[in-house]
Amino acid sequence: MRNLPLQASRDILTQLSRWAQQPTSPEGAAFYLGTIVVLGVGGTALWQRYRTDDEPEVDFSDVLDEETLEAGDAEGQLLDDISESHKTATAPAAIEWETRAARVGEQWTTTLYIADYADYPNDGYLSDLFELTDVEFDLTAHITPKNQQRARNELQDIADDLQVDADLEQSVRSEYLQERANEAAATYKAVESGASVFDQGLFVTVRADDTDDLRDAVRAVKSALRDEPANLTPKTAICRQDLALQSAAPIGDNVFGRESIALGGAVGSLLASPHNATILEEGGVEFGIHKDNQSPVVIDPFARDNGYAMFTVGDTGSGKSFGAKENFIRSIEQSKDRIGIILEPLNNWAGVSEALDTKRITVGGTLGLNPLEIRQTPEHVQRAMGEDASPFNEKLDDAMSFLTNFFALRGISLGDRRTTLELGLRHAYERHGITDDITTHGNPSPTIREMLDVFEEMVGDPESFVVRSDAEAEKISDDATWLIDQLRPFEEAGRYANLGKESEFDIRDEKVIYLDLAQQEGSVDSSTALTMQLLISLVYERAKETDKEVVFVIDEARYIMQDAASLAFLETVFRHHRHHDLSIRLVTQTVDEFFEHAESEAILDQCAVKQFHRLDGMDAEWADEFGLNHAQMRYVQDAVPGNEDAGFSEALVGVDGEWRGIRVEAMPKETEVIDFDPTEQRRASLPGAGETAVSPEIETFRTELAQQANGESQDMQTDSTVTDTGQLGGTDDA
Repeated sequence: MRNLPLQASRDILTQLSRWAQQPTSPEGAAFYLGTIVVLGVGGTALWQRYRTDDEPEVDFSDVLDEETLEAGDAEGQLLDDISESHKTATAPAAIEWETRAARVGEQWTTTLYIADYADYPNDGYLSDLFELTDVEFDLTAHITPKNQQRARNELQDIADDLQVDADLEQSVRSEYLQERANEAAATYKAVESGASVFDQGLFVTVRADDTDDLRDAVRAVKSALRDEPANLTPKTAICRQDLALQSAAPIGDNVFGRESIALGGAVGSLLASPHNATILEEGGVEFGIHKDNQSPVVIDPFARDNGYAMFTVGDTGSGKSFGAKENFIRSIEQSKDRIGIILEPLNNWAGVSEALDTKRITVGGTLGLNPLEIRQTPEHVQRAMGEDASPFNEKLDDAMSFLTNFFALRGISLGDRRTTLELGLRHAYERHGITDDITTHGNPSPTIREMLDVFEEMVGDPESFVVRSDAEAEKISDDATWLIDQLRPFEEAGRYANLGKESEFDIRDEKVIYLDLAQQEGSVDSSTALTMQLLISLVYERAKETDKEVVFVIDEARYIMQDAASLAFLETVFRHHRHHDLSIRLVTQTVDEFFEHAESEAILDQCAVKQFHRLDGMDAEWADEFGLNHAQMRYVQDAVPGNEDAGFSEALVGVDGEWRGIRVEAMPKETEVIDFDPTEQRRASLPGAGETAVSPEIETFRTELAQQANGESQDMQTDSTVTDTGQLGGTDDA
């Protein structure tokens, strides 16, 4: 009887063991289910028991003071705000999907993928895409290194398959297959020789504000990708815009899945594309940083075929003055054989002038400035100007323009007295032996006071100036008397006494000159245009004599552009400025004055470099006049103005019809010079001045070392060339 319970327990264990070995049977399934239930109930009971043994939760309000709790709440709210900001920056609030496009936030997008690549890509083959300033797009490249051994095996299989297909094909297609097989074999050999292999996937997301603009933008992007030098096959991700957009995201994986095998050289050609989109001219200065690829935009205004002039325009506070000063400093420091001249009426450049230790010429003081001055034109310039050019007649027009403006400034009309004024001007030049013969232009120039001597003779002996009829004598005498009275301010005790004598400044021995019109503490009166015209004329005449390049900045240029009487001469100066290595750079706030007169439009055409900072007045009409498309116009309207917090300003710069969006920012030491305030700072505090100044002896020693280093490098280069040639010759002989 005692064996009966033991036997029963053994039978139960045997039965349970059998069920455990047969989980697919009904009994086995029930056994496992029951086991799971028992274990679950037991585990739950143990967990509850364990939880009851834990210590109770601590309320932080019991152990921390109220100030700490408030600080913690504030920090938590800040982290929540940052989290929300990150979500807003990385993803839109909502997306509306369509077959070929998507509405992402406030914009419409279409994402393209590259289906086929060029077999032999050119360096920087996407450069044309990055030059599309009128299209907003994002380009994402997924480049993943492949296992070298696996890549060799894959390429070998591909080459073998193509070779078999080529051998079996008996049609005209066999030649094509053979070419593909040869290319695959060449790729395999390159990898076998150590070339790196990558998986490459390219995605381009095109953006626009509406579907019509999006359609045009997609067409432009596809054209840039299909044509030389890219030679790609772009396709729209139809019905897969969601995956394509994720793949084009900067932090997304290639979930689209479209990839191609690329060697290291192809990847290098791709990575060179953003840098080819910028402008890098030898001998130029950095205008700014390219807005898309952060590479420097380096332009040399003196390398232009259609002139060296430039103009910069922007609203007040847009950063145009800061950018113009930065560009001026870099230009004159670029070459020792370059002279810088500043002309502005509002005293805005006084700090830069003081920082650069310029030769400061105060206009309106006692320094002699002769409006009639003419300088001899060098022979090489004469040949460039052409046989029909007449510097003498141009000077006569310039002098008459100055005198006409003088009378207009006083509210006086010349009327028919103009002929007598012209007669006296020409006789003044003749008395110095100056004629249309260029060789006579080196003679001393007459002054307005010597013109008054001529008019005095006209009053005493008018018959000597008669051309045909004796009746002219009375008119000549009356006109001369009137002109003597009106030109009285140019006599020694007159208001413009310094303009009635010979000029007393020269630019040949100076590095930087500041022509200061601001005796009235920054105020601008009606004589500003007259004085600015005179100074432009004098700089132009002196630029003829020097062999150095001259950078001539004219700030607040609107004062001369609005004056019709001075535009004729100014247009002549712009027409011939490049013959004298003169780069005139206009800086102004508005663009209206460039289209008020035919001469001002001609001046604009002579400006090979144009730079727009933020300009609210840039509308469709002005954009069309300057050759800007809609996107470029919007870029100028929305450009970031200059401010200390951002540390930069944005601008659109155009060179020879090509436009680049740039970010204008200065290096710290440049900023110290640009922002220098002579009323609050001492020049010794500037970098390179005071204790940090470099003595002339050290500078001379550095120059000699540099010359010796250049000479040694040239000698080494010559030796290297000879050695290389010998090695190549030996190889050829072998």
